[in-house]
Amino acid sequence: MSRLDVEVIVVGAGVMGLATARSLARNGREVALIEQFGLGHTRGSSHGGSRIFRLSYPDATWVRLAQAALALWHELEAEGETLVERHGSLDLGDWEANRDALAASGIEFEVLGGGAIARRFPLELARGETGLFQADGGIVRADAALRALHSSAIASGAQVLEGTRVTSMQPDDAGVTVAGAGVALRADAVVVTAGAWARGLLEPLGVALEAEPTRETVSYFELATDEPVPSLIDFAEGAGPGQLGYALLAPGIGLKAGIHHTGPATDPDEVGAPDETIAGRTADWVAKRFRGASPLTRRETCLYTNTADESFVVERHGRIVVGSACSGHGFKFAPVVGERLAALATS
Repeated sequence: MSRLDVEVIVVGAGVMGLATARSLARNGREVALIEQFGLGHTRGSSHGGSRIFRLSYPDATWVRLAQAALALWHELEAEGETLVERHGSLDLGDWEANRDALAASGIEFEVLGGGAIARRFPLELARGETGLFQADGGIVRADAALRALHSSAIASGAQVLEGTRVTSMQPDDAGVTVAGAGVALRADAVVVTAGAWARGLLEPLGVALEAEPTRETVSYFELATDEPVPSLIDFAEGAGPGQLGYALLAPGIGLKAGIHHTGPATDPDEVGAPDETIAGRTADWVAKRFRGASPLTRRETCLYTNTADESFVVERHGRIVVGSACSGHGFKFAPVVGERLAALATS
């Protein structure tokens, strides 16, 4: 069994783990990032071509966090390719709190009537509907972001161990020993960014993570035109009472869409498959909202790790730092959350 000693170990190389490892390495820390699968795998929460980026949230705290993340995404872009595409974000339905939070944060927005929205975008609204448009929203090119974070972390000195599943973490007064298949590592602190697998890793240490993994279904659609499409959050026409529909551009494919928080509780070690019922409800919603959109056969799953109030867990328990869960809306915040986790690990 090989042995590696570093200052900080990060367990889980999704977007949060990569961002944390990059931040640590850029600050001169010796860091090892451990991933049970391969980088960019499709079993967790960070895969795919795009994720929504938006400043529009119903609470100014989230708005400011998104602003901080956007600045850090631009900093990462300076090292290589474009990662954030600004197509705007559009909120339909109950958007008043979002408007107030944007206004309190000094961010420009537009309140548009249904006719104006239909003229600007290939969208259909009912008579009397209005929407909240914010021009800085759009997408993060997710696959490209993972590659950029990985390259930057490696260039800064981080070590990455793929195909290595962590089987135990044993903290003591002097540090933490992390064991996996054929390897043992020793560090001053460990950051757990393992998403849906985090709860199982933390329970033996007496750290309770109040988060429930679910397996969500994502569907893809072909758009009828090349007109710009904002990232859409629809509180009005989800797929049922209290449900939220979302859609965003999928580079090279068309449109990506789903119904937020409709997936069943799941065991992350199961491979799982898309839920055809949810896919059908998504297709019905997209047909109502997007002119000329047609469903593709492409569907996939994505794991959410959900807290009751959709907040993130960013906290330290002795030598263990917890960086989960993100409740299905964390990708956009990864650079700033990574900095905060790195600071906790070295405080």
